[in-house]
This record gives sequence, C-alpha cells and structure tokens, in this order.
Amino acid sequence: MKKNLGPVNALYPMPVVLVGTEVDGKVNYMNVAHVGIIDMNTISLSMGKPHHTNKGIKENKTLSINFPSEDMVIEADYVGIVSGTRVDKSQVFESFYGELKGAPMIKNAPITMECEVVDILDMPNHDVFLVRTKNTYCDEHILVDGKIDMAKVKPMLFDMPQRKYWKLGEAFASCWSIGNKYKK
Repeated sequence: MKKNLGPVNALYPMPVVLVGTEVDGKVNYMNVAHVGIIDMNTISLSMGKPHHTNKGIKENKTLSINFPSEDMVIEADYVGIVSGTRVDKSQVFESFYGELKGAPMIKNAPITMECEVVDILDMPNHDVFLVRTKNTYCDEHILVDGKIDMAKVKPMLFDMPQRKYWKLGEAFASCWSIGNKYKK
C-alpha cells in the first residue's frame, strides 16, 4: 500500500548550479537547485525574492549557469549559505567572461552557460527567470564524441527533503531505444 504524503514535491534530487551575475558592478555567485528545462534552449531558474543575486539579474538581464563538480562542494555550498549583501563572494571562484556583459562564469566549473533573460515570472515568493542560452563552454576532457559526458562532469545533486548533496549514478539504459523491447 502506498502512503499519501500530501502535496510533497518529489522531483528531487535536482542538479546544483551556481548562478553568476554582477550586482552593483561586483561579481556574485549563488547556489541554485530549482532549475528547469522549458525547451532545448530555454531554462527556468526559481529564486526566492529576497536574494541579492536577483537584483543583478534584473539590472543586467544576463546571468551565467555554472555546473560545479563534486570537488567544488565546499565553495558551492558556501555561496548558497551567505548573502552577497553581507559577504563579498567575488573571490570564491576565478571568473571569466564570454560575450555577455554582467554574466561572469566560473573558470574551474566543467560546464558554464552564459544566458540572456527573456522573461521574469513574478510568483508570490519567488522570481522565476526564463533565460535563453547564448553560449555553452565546457572543459574538453568531459567530452566524448563532441558531447558532454555527465559521468566525467561529476555533477552535484541536491535533495531538499534530506538536505543532502548526492552524486550521479551510472547510466543503465539508452533512451529512445530500450522501449523497443516492450512486448504486449
């Protein structure tokens, strides 16, 4: 028998990303796990309204999405537990820029994306930023046949109910083909 847990969001774990922007001209990064795919080039980021980072995103209309690897867990967690209103987070990571102003990216993150804001949804407690990817940069060592190999990225996953970071497991089947084995 299944137990009814009520209106619990059971979509965890989610990938952890570090959102980069400039706030009042200063580089700032924030740990965000409520990220979604809208379409192949549009991403949603749900961020609580009081976050300092939101101010920079609204000012610049740009941001970066950086995928930290497991070995970046201390720094990644740190930029999520301190506020840029009280702490200068500009030196936590070495930053670089691509084509977009106001969208600093993390040099040692295996994957970084610079994005433009296309819309902001005003929810009661959150700003939901809809962004379009302008460019994606990645370390060459994580590529296999020109495609990102998530096992080599070693991304961090976030589990809100247990308040834990998780590691990615291994691939066990191929999409859009394993289902061909189904027989009625």
